[in-house]
Amino acid sequence: MAVFAFGVVLPWAQRSEANQPRVLRWIAWAGLPFLLLAAGWERGPAAALWALPALVYAVWLCAHGAGRFLAARDEGAATRWLDALATTGPLVAAVAWIWSRFNGTFAGFPDPLATLTTVHFAITFGALPTAMAAWTRQCVMKNRWGSLSLWGYVISAPATALCFALRSQPMIPGFAEVVAATFFATGFFVWWLAVDSCRARWLAAPLLGGFALGAGYTVTQHFGWPYLGIPGMLWVHGSLNLVGTALLIGFAPVRGRLPVAPAPDPSVPLTPGSVETARFKDHHRRELGQWSPEAFARVREALLGYHFYPATTMVRRAQFEDKHRAAQIGDRLGLGLFLPNLPGLNPLCLAALVEISDLADEPERVRLGYTTTRDHYGRGEWVAEVCRQDDRMVLEVRCHIRPSRWFVWCGLPLYRHFQLQAFHSGYANLLRLAGARGLSPIG
Repeated sequence: MAVFAFGVVLPWAQRSEANQPRVLRWIAWAGLPFLLLAAGWERGPAAALWALPALVYAVWLCAHGAGRFLAARDEGAATRWLDALATTGPLVAAVAWIWSRFNGTFAGFPDPLATLTTVHFAITFGALPTAMAAWTRQCVMKNRWGSLSLWGYVISAPATALCFALRSQPMIPGFAEVVAATFFATGFFVWWLAVDSCRARWLAAPLLGGFALGAGYTVTQHFGWPYLGIPGMLWVHGSLNLVGTALLIGFAPVRGRLPVAPAPDPSVPLTPGSVETARFKDHHRRELGQWSPEAFARVREALLGYHFYPATTMVRRAQFEDKHRAAQIGDRLGLGLFLPNLPGLNPLCLAALVEISDLADEPERVRLGYTTTRDHYGRGEWVAEVCRQDDRMVLEVRCHIRPSRWFVWCGLPLYRHFQLQAFHSGYANLLRLAGARGLSPIG
């Protein structure tokens, strides 16, 4: 059951995303024979070694999910976090599978609880949230309870798992776990009622029984009432969850490729921050080579169109291009800054929205600057200017920024590294346009 849940159902659930990276499919199917070996091998180091491909797949899936989470800026927050849950749950499933194959336990819990952890996290925390998110994107929720039900699922699923991990008696759920499991089942029931698709509700009908049995089992075990034992729950509760999840996956609508640059929405408020509160303040001066009207014309066109960065570093969508005119102060730019991901995966993309706040177009000077909006991973301003100084063409960039997202603060040294790398790639891009090579900083 664990091999089927993790090695087949979980990878199959990813069909709801078009153009899935090929490396994920390759890791999943290449690792399946090793999982079968792990299941049939006698417990010990060798069996745990055979199970390692499960962790490799889970890590790659989580890294891909992180990129998907950052790119899905225009989706509802609850749907995005449900999708995030679907790519973090398999990490626990993989660790539980390796640990259980090593010595028949997981975090102090004996089998069958150890192996069942793999099944639960692969299905209930992995495949099912993926399918639910796919259906939610296509269907209109009947009322506000639809979004609340997703939040209930996102919060109560890990809460139930945490309460399970903290049991004082391995086979008896605590009262907090009873409450969390009840909210967990309720979240799914409300989603089932709120989703505006008769087809989705019919396909998910077996899950109603599965969730009811799961919550009922937790309640009755806590109070010591007679109920189905673990073997009965495995075949009844487990089968209902597996069948319902498989049906939702099999008919789930497929999501196309996510946009990497957000729309230049004029309604988002500005949040420029200040130099005093900025975390990073930069002032770069670089030569772009010998002055010439032709080289300046190329650089001017790139700067006024905000093609400062090459497409491999950042993509953008400009309000002035949507309106087929030149840039003006007050125009919005939707930006997508690329960050490297694991091999074979699409890069991470930090979406941002800015507003042009400084613009100059003179015979020997061009300048463009912007201010951040609320939909940016930082608070600050950025200005780039290219001008003639004697017989040289000089680039000057001033900026200040304070991170505004928790994931940027968590990876602050890496963010700073990639921020500086982005500047260097932009400078190299203007050097290429100017026809200059290998010049050093000045000033």
